Amino acid sequence: IEPSRRAGPPRVGVTPDAAVCPACLAELRDPAERRHAYGLTNCTHCGPRYSIATGIPWDRPQTTMVGFPMCPDCAREYGDLANRRYHAQPIACPVCGPRVRLYDGRGEPIPGDPYAAAARLLAAGRILAVKGLGGYHLACRADDPTALRRLREAKQREAKPLALLVADLDRARALCRISPAGADALASPARPILLAETRIESKGSAAPAVAPEVAPGTHRLGLMLPATPIQVLLLDALDALGLAAALVMTSGNRSGEPLAIDEPEAFERLGGMADAFLVHDRPIARPVDDSVLIDLPAGPPMPVRWARGYAPGGVRLAWATEAPPGLAFGGDLKGGLALLRPGGQVVLGQHLGDLENASAQANARRVARDLLALFEVEPRWIACDPHPAYFSSRLAREMAADRGLPLIEVQHHQAHAAALLAEAGHRAPALALVADGVGYGTDGQAWGGELLALDGADARRLGHLAPLRLPGGDAAARHPARSGLSLLARVHGPGYAERPLARRLIPDDADRAMLVAMLDRDLRCPPSTALGRLFDALAAWLGLCLESRFEAQAPMALEAAARGEPAREAWPMGLVRTAAEGWLLDPLPLAERLLVDLEAGRPMPELAARIHDGLVEGLARLALAGTAETGLRTVALSGGVFCNARLTLALQARLEAAGLRVLRHARLPTTDGGLALGQAAVAAARLLAQDPGQDPGRGPDRSELRVPTVGLEALGDRVTPHPIGALPSPRPRSI
Repeated sequence: IEPSRRAGPPRVGVTPDAAVCPACLAELRDPAERRHAYGLTNCTHCGPRYSIATGIPWDRPQTTMVGFPMCPDCAREYGDLANRRYHAQPIACPVCGPRVRLYDGRGEPIPGDPYAAAARLLAAGRILAVKGLGGYHLACRADDPTALRRLREAKQREAKPLALLVADLDRARALCRISPAGADALASPARPILLAETRIESKGSAAPAVAPEVAPGTHRLGLMLPATPIQVLLLDALDALGLAAALVMTSGNRSGEPLAIDEPEAFERLGGMADAFLVHDRPIARPVDDSVLIDLPAGPPMPVRWARGYAPGGVRLAWATEAPPGLAFGGDLKGGLALLRPGGQVVLGQHLGDLENASAQANARRVARDLLALFEVEPRWIACDPHPAYFSSRLAREMAADRGLPLIEVQHHQAHAAALLAEAGHRAPALALVADGVGYGTDGQAWGGELLALDGADARRLGHLAPLRLPGGDAAARHPARSGLSLLARVHGPGYAERPLARRLIPDDADRAMLVAMLDRDLRCPPSTALGRLFDALAAWLGLCLESRFEAQAPMALEAAARGEPAREAWPMGLVRTAAEGWLLDPLPLAERLLVDLEAGRPMPELAARIHDGLVEGLARLALAGTAETGLRTVALSGGVFCNARLTLALQARLEAAGLRVLRHARLPTTDGGLALGQAAVAAARLLAQDPGQDPGRGPDRSELRVPTVGLEALGDRVTPHPIGALPSPRPRSI
C-alpha cells in the first residue's frame, strides 16, 4: 500500500460501516486472545468506516481514531502484510484503544464488568442506552410490558413498532418466517433491520418471548442481529444469566429527533429515558441510523431505509459521466441527500428521518455540508422537490442562492420513478406506476396514484387515481376516519351522514357535523389522487385505524388483516379515458361492493384481501392502458405504497403474466428515502440535454414523449368505463 498522495479531488469513497466479522467474533470469545471481551475490536473486514471518517483518503489521521496512538502490538499487526489487520485504520486493543464503560443515570461509573452489570439491569426491567457504530440505541427486554410502556412514553412513540435484537438466525427464525434472501440480508455485514412476518405460533423453545407492545397492529417484527462486539457481549451476558432474551434496540432519540452520538449529548437528551449508559469513547463523526428492509416471500427484500451498512453508496449513471457534479436534497419525509460526483457516480447519504423539527432540520444542514466536504465536491447545481413548504427545498434554495447555482426542481413522482430506473440501469423509455401518500403535483394538488411515461429528463402523466377529497387536508393523513367519511360521501351520496358507518367513523356528533359541512360545501377539502389516502379510507371503513399515530399505520393494519387469505375474484374498479385527464382509475365500484359486504357482516380478513386483490387488478389495468397507448413494455413500481408486500408481489405477477417487464426496488428505498437519487438522475439528464443558455430548472418544454403509440382497441374489454362525477382537471399534464 503506497502512501496517500493528493492530486485533484478524491476518486475513491468511504465504505459503509460493517458488522463484526466471524474472525473477530472468535477472538472476542477466546480467553487466550488479547482482544478477548474487547467490545471495540475490528479488522480490515469489519468495524466502523463511514461513521468515523473525517476525510478522504481513508487513512487513520482522517478518522476519529487519530487520538488513539497504536501500541507496539497493534502497530506490528497494522504493518504486517499477512495479518488481517494490515492497514485496518480503526485498529485498536484494550491497551491503546478506546474503552467501554457503564454509567448510571446520573453519570456516575458503575464498577465491575460493564456487560455483566448492564445485563443485570436489563434483566431487572431497566432501560439501557447503548452506544453503537453510528449513535445511541435505547434497549430493554422485549418481554417486559412495563419497561416497554416506559420506553414508549419517554420516546413519545405511542404505537410505531420497535426493532428487536436477537443473538442469531435460529432465534430470529423462531420468531418469524424468513426467506432465504431475507436471512442472507439479516446476517450480512450491513446487519439491517429486517421486517419479517411473525409466526402464528413460536417455533420451539428457542423463541424469545416478545410482548404485544413491541409491534401492535402489524404482522411483522423488525429483527436485527448483533452489529457490534458490544452488542454481542451484552447478549452473551444475558445468556449467562439464563435469559435467552430478545432486546428492544431502538434509536436513541425522542421521536423525530436525530440520534445522540456523544456522551454529553446522550446524558442530556436521554437522561430522562435511560436508567444506565453503556458507552465507549471512540468518537462518532456523524449519526448513522439502522437500515431497514422488508422481507418478501419471493425475490430480494424491499429496501425502506438507507443507512448503516449501506450508506454512503449508490449507483453509477453510465450515461452521465460528463454531467457536472451537484447535490440533490430529496424530500421532507425519510429525508436523504444524494451527491453526483464527477464520472456519474451518485452517492446516497444516510437516512435523515423526517425534517419536522428544528433539531432534524439543523442536522440536515450539517449533513449537506458534511457530504460535500467529505467527498470534496464543489456542486455546479442543486436539485430539490418543488413543494413550496418542504424544508429540504427551502434549504436547497438557500444553498443555490448563496452559491449562485442553478436550482433544478424535479416533480416528486418523476423522482420516485427515475430513482428506480437509475437503480435498475434502465435508460430506455418506460412506464411507471408511482403510489404513495402525497407528492406535490404540477397543478399544485396532492398526487400519489400516478401512471407516468418517462424518457430521460422527460415525464408525462398518462393517468391517475380518481381524486378523493380530504377534509382538513393534511389532517386527513393523521385521521383516516376523515378520508373514510369522504369516500362514503362519494359512494352513498345524499344521506351518507346518517349511515351507521358514518357514525362508526366519527362517533362524536359535533365533529361529524363539522366534517359533513366541510364536505357538503367543499370547504378545506383539497382533492388528492394518493393511493395511500385511499388505503386510509378503506382501513377506516373496516375499523382498523381511525386515528393514525405514525406514518402508514392504517395501510399496515390493512395488509396485516389480509394475511393468509387466499386471492379471490377481484372487485372491479372503473377505468375511463378522458380528454383532459387521461386515464382515470376509479375506486367507486370497489367501494360499493365493500360497503355491501361490510354491512352484510362478511369476515374482516376476507374483506381486506378483496380490497388488495381489487386494487391489484385496477392498477394492472391502468398499466396495460398505458402500454396500449404508448407501446412501452417496461413498468416501474415505486413509492411508499409498494412497501405493501401483498400488493407489490401480486401486481408484479399480474403484469409479468401480461408479458410486461416489471422493475421494483431491490437496492435503494422505494420510499421517499430514494427521492434524492431520482432528482440527481433527472438533473443530470436535463443538464446533458439542454441547449446553451436554457434554464434546466423545470426541464425542456415538451408536452409529449417521443414514444410509439398504438390503438386503444388493443385493450379490448379490459377498459370498463364507470361514472366518476365532477372531478378537478389537473394541468399541465407534462411534468
